[in-house]
Amino acid sequence: MPPLSAEIHKTPPPVWNTRPVSALRDLQEIAIRRALDEIVGADVLIATALRALLEGVDSPSLPLLAGLSRREEGEAHDLFQAVIAELDIAPPSPMDTPTGRWQLVRWLCQAITDGTADPEFAGRLIWYRGWKELDCPDSLRPLISWVSQWDEWNPDPERLLIREGIVEEARRFLEGP
Repeated sequence: MPPLSAEIHKTPPPVWNTRPVSALRDLQEIAIRRALDEIVGADVLIATALRALLEGVDSPSLPLLAGLSRREEGEAHDLFQAVIAELDIAPPSPMDTPTGRWQLVRWLCQAITDGTADPEFAGRLIWYRGWKELDCPDSLRPLISWVSQWDEWNPDPERLLIREGIVEEARRFLEGP
């Protein structure tokens, strides 16, 4: 059996792990989380920017963000704001009113349908930061039903059907009654 240190060196650091969700989607998800007043560390912003560069995302401020050293982490949040503005992936603002929440829900549904947001992530945001905050409107109930099914354990083939259900309900919501 190889020594533990050999195993550790085989495992790439989290920044380099490939995931089905692209770095551009990750940048958008972080932008949404920040807009909802969640704290996102400078290290996460820098690592995501680096991965975005490696995946070919282009923005004038992105290499500046990706290249920040530990001493420069204080600049990360301002550079991140510049990156999301340059890439036009910023969510609507403000989100602390019912009108703002409805804008967020519509924006997230649009991102789900055009493929720029992960359906499960955006669906959960609609559920927790939209539907619940808006007193559970009936117009979102079908979408929330699909998202809640995603959170239950399901075999992989069912997961694909659930994902398609989330996308279809987001599309229906955008089309209106």
